[in-house]
Amino acid sequence: MAKARRRRKPSTLEKAALSRHCPGVMLMRNTEHHCDILVVGGGVAGLAAAVVMADLGFEVACVDAMPPEPTKAPALDGRTTALLQGAVRALSACGVWADCETESAPLNVMRIIDENGRRANAPLTTVFDSADVGEGPFGFNVPNAVLRQALMRRLRELANAHHIAPAKLSEIRYESTSVRATLEDGRVLTAALSIGADGKGSPCREAAGIRARRWTYGQTAMAFSVAHTRPHGNTSTEFHRPNGPLVLVPLPGNRSSVVWVERERGAAAFMNLDEDAFLRALAARTRNVLGDLTKVGPRFSYPVGSLLADRYAAHRLALVGESAHALPPIGAQGLNLGITDVTTLAEVLTDAWRQGCDIGAEEVLRSYERRRRPDVVARVIAVDALNRAVMTRFPPVQAARHLGLSLLDRFTPLKTALMRQGMVPVGEMPKMMRGEAIRPVRRLAQPSGTTGIS
Repeated sequence: MAKARRRRKPSTLEKAALSRHCPGVMLMRNTEHHCDILVVGGGVAGLAAAVVMADLGFEVACVDAMPPEPTKAPALDGRTTALLQGAVRALSACGVWADCETESAPLNVMRIIDENGRRANAPLTTVFDSADVGEGPFGFNVPNAVLRQALMRRLRELANAHHIAPAKLSEIRYESTSVRATLEDGRVLTAALSIGADGKGSPCREAAGIRARRWTYGQTAMAFSVAHTRPHGNTSTEFHRPNGPLVLVPLPGNRSSVVWVERERGAAAFMNLDEDAFLRALAARTRNVLGDLTKVGPRFSYPVGSLLADRYAAHRLALVGESAHALPPIGAQGLNLGITDVTTLAEVLTDAWRQGCDIGAEEVLRSYERRRRPDVVARVIAVDALNRAVMTRFPPVQAARHLGLSLLDRFTPLKTALMRQGMVPVGEMPKMMRGEAIRPVRRLAQPSGTTGIS
């Protein structure tokens, strides 16, 4: 029988966490605290990265600029994410999805209603039914607040995970043997690897000298939820209109989340309407597919644009989520790409660790970039082309789009193949997204209830 592995000495982060008998401890200023992986960014992609890596046995610290949210999401919070089946499998594998399921709605059918260049009473409709694929629903629509709370709960359960919030990065340096991050309050963290999940303006990416190409469309997306009188039937409806798409995505009960894209000036005018006028404007654009709209939740807006980083990795840095790529809100691609980033990186890092490699070395991280770049570039090109095609008023392009949708709707084998391709990444699908387990690099410690660093 092989000898038992020698017990690992606690890291400085673990010592700090155990130094007080209550949740949350204070790192001493001007001292260094080391871990395996430092995640910068506390959005859903960053928290997912922290959970996945900690669940695999890495010592992880996550620097999050946002304070913890309330334990219960508002009833009509407008921000949701349509998670495809691969992302749901990954979140199930690391113990997160069970806390989201009851607050989510399955996406059984996706319906496109194309109004561009058509008579007002005769839009072109194309329906994609998950039953034709035969693998359950396409995915689930989950409120972001629910997903964030589920991720933070799982972080609290992992003794080797440390959620540092609220905290902001002051400086990050990529040194020969480690990455060194200084927080605004003077605390210092070092790690073998940093994961940049810090958004489109990513300080991690900028500090590494990685350029990113950005472009906009003159559009603004309005995100909110609505209550309605007609059941949605677990059908997601996407209206294609000259000013941009308008998407209705199911939530539990007679509720749906909405992403309504308009030209910038028009969106500003709609955002300034009172609730009754706003609901009337929305009802006029949704063809009564949900019956009467009875209530609207808080409204959020953000500019629509795309971003593509020149590289996704450098010495001691891997980029995930919107620090590497960003897309318009069409086709449920955004966060699903981020989850694919995280699960692919998890495979690369665990393989490197077991081979005795430095997980922060550029040659290790280049393999992550080689696996992700073809998929990301393909999705960015496809979504960009679709958004421009939806916006165009040029009759030949409209006619070509209508012809393509008509043929697709009539040719079931092609439609089925397209549905399958939309649900899986280009190239190799990560194990976690296939529902396969990854062997942890270390045996996980039992939750102590005292970890976490404030």
